[in-house]
Formats: sequence, structure tokens, C-alpha cells
Amino acid sequence: MIRTLHSPRSFPWSSPRRLLLALAWAVLLAGGVAAAQGGAPDGVDAPVVTAPSTGDALTANVASAEEAADAAVRTWLARVPIGFDQLSSLDAEQLCRELPGLVTAPPPPAGTEVRFDDRVERPVEEENVKVFTYAAVRPVDQLDVVEVRLELRDGQGVDTRVGFLSTTELSGVRAWLQTPAASWLFVAFTVLMVVMLINPASAVRRWLRAGRAAIAEHRRLVLFTIIGLFGLFGLGVLTGSSLPDSCDVAVLEIVESAITSLGATAAYGSGDVPRAAATTFYQNFVVVTLSVTFTLSALLGIPGYLYAAASFFVQGVPFGLIGGGTAGELLALVVLVLLELSAYFLVVAGGGMLLATVARRGFGQLGAGFSKLLLMLPIAMVLLLIGAWYEAVIIILGF
Repeated sequence: MIRTLHSPRSFPWSSPRRLLLALAWAVLLAGGVAAAQGGAPDGVDAPVVTAPSTGDALTANVASAEEAADAAVRTWLARVPIGFDQLSSLDAEQLCRELPGLVTAPPPPAGTEVRFDDRVERPVEEENVKVFTYAAVRPVDQLDVVEVRLELRDGQGVDTRVGFLSTTELSGVRAWLQTPAASWLFVAFTVLMVVMLINPASAVRRWLRAGRAAIAEHRRLVLFTIIGLFGLFGLGVLTGSSLPDSCDVAVLEIVESAITSLGATAAYGSGDVPRAAATTFYQNFVVVTLSVTFTLSALLGIPGYLYAAASFFVQGVPFGLIGGGTAGELLALVVLVLLELSAYFLVVAGGGMLLATVARRGFGQLGAGFSKLLLMLPIAMVLLLIGAWYEAVIIILGF
């Protein structure tokens, strides 16, 4: 396992407690932004809320299941957010117990009302699972539905999940990506890209040549950016491997919640390679690269660097929890990481090119610098397109 490479004492500047506090701060900040927007935006799904167990063994009869569901909702409504000042007083293991609750189980907005008289049991195909829904009213008289999922284990244990139905279901583009039409369109897009890459006179090939020329002009800056960001990602991996064993479940639960909300769990669970590849490409290129990295890098580069430094360090943490596996599986993972991170880092470097051009030649050359940033997008798109298919194939087909 990677964990055996070093101990936490080897990296005093990145203690588990400090890292977990940083994660908690990021979670609280994101929660504040979401609350200010009045909920999750279209296409971005809020996590499912996990309520504490009711404590009593749950039998198969409907009456006790209804009582357990009601109790779970009341427990969920009674929860209050944990302040950052409270988190800062906890040690690493205590933080690991609290973090999943912040990310995957945030309390409902203050003032949420649930109408228990409107409880309805929903049919489910899974054995030993019962699902109930309740009419609910969010603050500002926003109507919604609360869903409770009860899962029996060994005939007596019960896992309870509570959350707003509107935020636990895929919607918008993410829901459409799960359809056959999206898969076929993505296959057609891939074929078109292959044809354009083969044709030396195509627009894509011209863009790639121009992008390569921009990279050559700023080779030192690009090299510094890529090495620096890969180094920070590697430090995240090492820091993740130094976390206490008790934190493994907490971090992986947060990651699992994130990929589920993006539609990746449903896409990869379907066993449909084009569907999984389309979902991956949308998230990696449209959301991460275009919407976030490119936008921040366009602000004269510096915001892009700051975001990438923090983001990719934190994203490296879950990789530090990976252990076992064959040499072939490790090699496949390394190839995937190189493909996807190189694409992201080139766009960040494009922001550096923009800043360097303006710094050297003045704001009159802002357009020329921005053109260099734009030229990084076709390169990133090709890398992420290859990476999306590659990831879908190795995970679903096991190559």
C-alpha cells in the first residue's frame, strides 16, 4: 500500500489535522454559496443527506418502517450546522467523523417544514429497502419533496438516508447524458474529431499546430507550471497516505458522494462505455476546463494558478488512500492521471502565457495573450476526449 511509504511525521507542514480543517473550510464556504443561491443550480446535484440510525431494530412490517422514516426526518430537521470554530478544536480522527456529515449530510435550511401527514410509500425493486416521500416547504415558501430511504441489513440493522428529492435526482444536462441519444451523439462527435485529426488541413490540426507554437514560445513557463502543479498533486497524494486509517472511510465517502452527484456512478454502473465516456468528457472538459479553469485563467492567469494549486493538491488526497492492485492496474491509473491533469495544467499555463504577454508588451497585446490561452483549449479537448474513452474502457471492460 502507498501508506507504507512514509509516516505523518515526515511532513509536519501538512499535518492531517490541518488538511482536514482546510477541507472542512472549503465545504463550509461552498455550502454558504449554495445557500445564498437558494439551492443547487441546474445540473449540479446536492448530496444525499444521511441521517443517524433510529437505533431500534427495524422489522419488515410497514408500521415500524413508517415510524422509522418519521423519526429519521425529525432527526434531520433537528440538526444544526457545525461551525468552523468547533471543527478547529477537534483532532484528526474526530474531524474524520464529522466531515462526511458536512459534505454528504448537511442539515436542511433553517425554516424547512415537512408535512408528515403527506407521507407516501414508493415502490422499489430492491429487496429489504423501503422508500417514503413527504411534502415539504423550504424557506420562502418553496415547495419540495423529502425522500427517506430505509435499508435493512441482516434483518435488523438499518441505514437511513434523508434528502430533498429535487437535489438527489440528476437533472438538466446530466440527466440527458444518461440517455442513448447522448451516447450516440458523443460517438459521432468522437468520429468527427478523429477524421479532423487525420486531415492535416483541418481546423483542429491548425489549432493544434498554433497551440504547439505558443507552448514553444513560452516553454519555460509551461514547464514550470506543469512540474509545479504535478508536484502539488503528488504532495496531495503523499498527504492522503499519511492520514490516519480511520479517515479512509470518511474521505472515500466524500469522493463517492461527489461522483454520484455528477452522474458518474449511474453512467459507469450501467456498463455502457459510450455513456460513461460522454459523462466523463462533459465533466472534465465542459465543467472543469471550460467553466472553471479557463474562466479563472482568463483573468490574467493568477486566479487560475491559485485555484489549480489548491484544487489539485486536495484532489490528490484520495489517491493517497489507494492501495493494492497489480502493476498493470497502477500503470493504467498513472496513464489516466497524466492524460487528464496535463490537459488541465496546459489551460492554467495558457493563463500564464496571457499574463506574460501583457507584462512584456503591455495591455495593447491583451488580445494576443488571450489567443494563446484559447489555443490551449483544443489541446485540452483532445487529451480529455482520449482520457474519457480510456477511463470508460479500463473501468468497465477492465483492460
